[in-house]
Amino acid sequence: MSGPSTTAASSGPPSSLAGAWAAFTAWQSQPRYLMGASLFRLVAGAAVLIEYLINYSQRRYLFGPSGLWPYETFVAELAHTRNFSVYAWSASPLFFEVCYHLGILVAVLWMVGWRARWLTPLQWVFLWSLHQRFPGIWDGGDNIIHLILVYACFADVSAHFSMDAERRRAKGPAEPGPWARVGALFHNTAMLAFAVQISLVYGLAGLYKVQGGVWQDGTALYYAFRSGQFVIPGVTEWIYRDAFVVTALSYCTVAFQVAFPFLLFLNPISRRLAVVMGFTFHVGIALVLGLVTFSLFMTSVDLALMGDDEYRAIGRFLTRLRQRFLPRTQSPSAPVAVEALAEPSTGSHPPAA
Repeated sequence: MSGPSTTAASSGPPSSLAGAWAAFTAWQSQPRYLMGASLFRLVAGAAVLIEYLINYSQRRYLFGPSGLWPYETFVAELAHTRNFSVYAWSASPLFFEVCYHLGILVAVLWMVGWRARWLTPLQWVFLWSLHQRFPGIWDGGDNIIHLILVYACFADVSAHFSMDAERRRAKGPAEPGPWARVGALFHNTAMLAFAVQISLVYGLAGLYKVQGGVWQDGTALYYAFRSGQFVIPGVTEWIYRDAFVVTALSYCTVAFQVAFPFLLFLNPISRRLAVVMGFTFHVGIALVLGLVTFSLFMTSVDLALMGDDEYRAIGRFLTRLRQRFLPRTQSPSAPVAVEALAEPSTGSHPPAA
């Protein structure tokens, strides 16, 4: 009697470990967070395009070979820092124009999801090159997007809301194979890297703020508003004149940033709360401080942290609202994006954290 029981007991832990490993590999064999990754592409692509277009009329002055930062100084700085930029390959004004407009073309095609697997590395190269050409004029969003785009090279960022998705739909479902499982593993790992990176950004920023006296006494945002660098006329003045609002916003900023990593990985409910808080936080930064591209880059990463089933639930909710409040005579092409969110699940479920 003791023999079989002893054998079963001794084989219990390995068998449970094998079962856990099998469950993990089965979970990893399906790509997760595909809608979030696609929304990241759309929002981050829009931010990149804004950076190109907002500087378009002054592109020669800011980035050209005879511009504010002369070509010779730029190349010498790259050599000193062992950095690179495609704009350093030639001092020709024509070459500069070709690079700048190629960057715009890549940004547009990547945003609409045309061959995104191949264009994501090109997006990184052209954006990095532009930022290195004159690094002093950006708002801080360049730092996070440089890292996230590296991770995005291993993710499927065009599974939804893209030309790639339409092409795949026209071809019909592909047979799952070993390479599909490898691709899913890379994609899921990249999305985990998104989460870890944004947690580090928020957490470290919050911890640095805690050490500052102006954050401890709640006056940090007052000095930011009064510096003259971050001003929205008619809005900024209303905020910094109210001591309670400034103090509350300063403390809430620190609390949110320090809490974000814990909320993100604690459980699904706290993760949703963290994403909603991050979205609201950066909408506020864009509206009050005017840091639009920074806010868009950060928001794009926040949006990638919601699971597919969560986005489908949002889509179903928006569909019900549309059916309740909008007239039935509306053009059927209008709610395409909402109905895409509400598509039935194909078996992918978000993880617990």
